[in-house]
Amino acid sequence: MPSSPPASSAPSGLRLAAMVRACLGLSTRQLAHYLGVSMGFVTHLEAGRKPLPGALLPRLLLLARLLPPPLGTGLPLPELPPPHDPLLPLPAPERLAPPLPDAPAPPEPETLRRRLRDQRLRLLTLSQHLAAEQARMAGLARRHHGLALLRAALPPPEAAEAAHYARWLARLSDDLTRDDPTPAVRAAALHLLAARVAGLRAEVAALAV
Repeated sequence: MPSSPPASSAPSGLRLAAMVRACLGLSTRQLAHYLGVSMGFVTHLEAGRKPLPGALLPRLLLLARLLPPPLGTGLPLPELPPPHDPLLPLPAPERLAPPLPDAPAPPEPETLRRRLRDQRLRLLTLSQHLAAEQARMAGLARRHHGLALLRAALPPPEAAEAAHYARWLARLSDDLTRDDPTPAVRAAALHLLAARVAGLRAEVAALAV
């Protein structure tokens, strides 16, 4: 059975459950399944409305070993860039090339204003979409990281607990495969979306001069 952290640094059961979920990217349902309780119980536990029964402590401590130091010995999640801010100020517009001597007359101001209005709206929409996709990517990265830690960890010494742990890991793997079936395709789509937002920001900055 895993040993408890020192009393001076051990968080309460409700804090420990929330920290384990956040670190390993577990949903309430996934943690409840491993502990053998209902989702409602985990919610009450994390809200401080119910205490952590002693019978659940060994399973929770097994997961708590994977927390980053000083509470555990797990590796921290690599730092991810912050999600895109849709209200980020526009960059300084690059100097536009002067028109060629035989170029047609510049477009009417109303045409430029209409284009600026449309592209601003499009930029706001795509920026919000980009921020949401980056947040989703961060959540999936946390789940991939957590699953790798759980797979590399020593299983419980008791045969019945080890079998329960193995079945739980298999379900976590199935859940992640379902929610992130093609990570490379997702990463490429996110990169293209970020490029579209960058292009729109440059266009809007130039039109707004």
